[in-house]
Amino acid sequence: DAGALITPEKVLTRISVIADDSMGGRNTPSVGLEKTAQYLADNYRRWGFTPIGDSGTFFQRYTLARQRAQREGSWLEIAQNGVPRRFPLDQWATVTGPMTGQPVTGPVKLSSGAVTVADVAPLTLTGTIVVFVQNPARGTDNQQVARALAQKAPAALILLQSISTDTFRTRVAAVQKDGNPRPIVQGMPVTGVLTITAHDSLVAGLLNAPDFAAMRRQATAVVMDVPPEITLTLAARDETVSTASAPNVVAMFEGTDSVLKHEYVVFSAHMDHVGTAGDGVGGCTAKGDDKICNGADDDGSGTTGLLSLAESVARLKGRTRRSIIILNVSGEEKGLLGSAFFTAHPTVPIGNIVADLNMDMIGRNNPDAIVVIGKEHSDMGETLARVDTAHPELRLVAADDIWPEQSFYSRSDHFNFARKGVPVLFFFNGTHPQYHQPDDEVRLIDTSKLARVAQLGFFLGVEIANTVERPKWNPASYQTIVVEQKVPAVTKRP
Repeated sequence: DAGALITPEKVLTRISVIADDSMGGRNTPSVGLEKTAQYLADNYRRWGFTPIGDSGTFFQRYTLARQRAQREGSWLEIAQNGVPRRFPLDQWATVTGPMTGQPVTGPVKLSSGAVTVADVAPLTLTGTIVVFVQNPARGTDNQQVARALAQKAPAALILLQSISTDTFRTRVAAVQKDGNPRPIVQGMPVTGVLTITAHDSLVAGLLNAPDFAAMRRQATAVVMDVPPEITLTLAARDETVSTASAPNVVAMFEGTDSVLKHEYVVFSAHMDHVGTAGDGVGGCTAKGDDKICNGADDDGSGTTGLLSLAESVARLKGRTRRSIIILNVSGEEKGLLGSAFFTAHPTVPIGNIVADLNMDMIGRNNPDAIVVIGKEHSDMGETLARVDTAHPELRLVAADDIWPEQSFYSRSDHFNFARKGVPVLFFFNGTHPQYHQPDDEVRLIDTSKLARVAQLGFFLGVEIANTVERPKWNPASYQTIVVEQKVPAVTKRP
């Protein structure tokens, strides 16, 4: 039984390599990420996989560009009663998203107080400039609300922060020197919403609104129109500070059917994490002397699950009708970059990929359940239910999405496949207090659960690889996600 090769003991050995301090938190790019990629490729080679990366290797490389807003072409203009004041975005703000240099303007919405995702849901924000006065005491609530606001397709989003001026100025100086900590993939269009993270000092007293400090203290949501005599116009033009290369790892076992072997089931997981405290990604802060953000669960667990089921795929020696691809991507933490590059430059025809089964954080929380997101969007949900029922020995419930308000469907690498028309499922155990922190370590991983989730994924993938009919989209989901693309792509942290 090939699935029996996946054991808690092997899982522990492998995740102890991937999430070891020596990997330095696997930032994209970094030495630790390259070591991780090589470790994975070495195993795939040893097990007899075919490399389908660049030039007959297991690696598909892409170029990252760190950018910043040009000082000359990036500004915010606030006009009151037709009298404009223009502020350069080089001291009191950082900029992310599409920076085309074209001026953006529109009616202004102001949001603050105890605003929640539920408060944002009924709003119509298309074409507006949204000013979100963030309350630092609300922590991750700010991130969820900012994400929800961005999904409403505003023309621009301004996030106002009230941290100390020295701290904010230091952050801006670092971006001006080194570029944004979230790079882009060179040669690919930048998606999302033009977002300016600014200090209160930039606009305080200019919006004719209540005092920002008072707004932040409101126990209820504040959502209001700014008077029409006040207008905002902004522009941002990017420039490249530096470039670097990053790897994906791609391996394949060819199927046996003369026709179906030209179709592919992809297993995916991201091998990167956020590096070390101070790298500027993911909000990781040092815990005492520990500055390495190991990412044992995020996504050492998914990477280990993928590596472990790959051994089971190899044991089958290609005895599936369709071919099976193992895909380890990088750059997930910086905007799903590696999977975006792979789906834009696939090493097999994208139209021949029949499914993507993605694993991102599968080693924590409920020991006998794993949330599988996306079941309602295709008939793979029914296939999963059958496979789960057929394997009671796993003692594992494949649960529905219990966090729909957090938009996890669009926050990991499977989403780039979905946007290209590939049916997807996303195995995910949810976040926890160690998410993006140095104490997301191997000692907290439930190796039994991780092994059982990997087994379930393996059994499901083999079922799909052997079924003559391709997985089918729910027509309404296909229209929304693929044709109209009304589900915006967002990353874990805006």
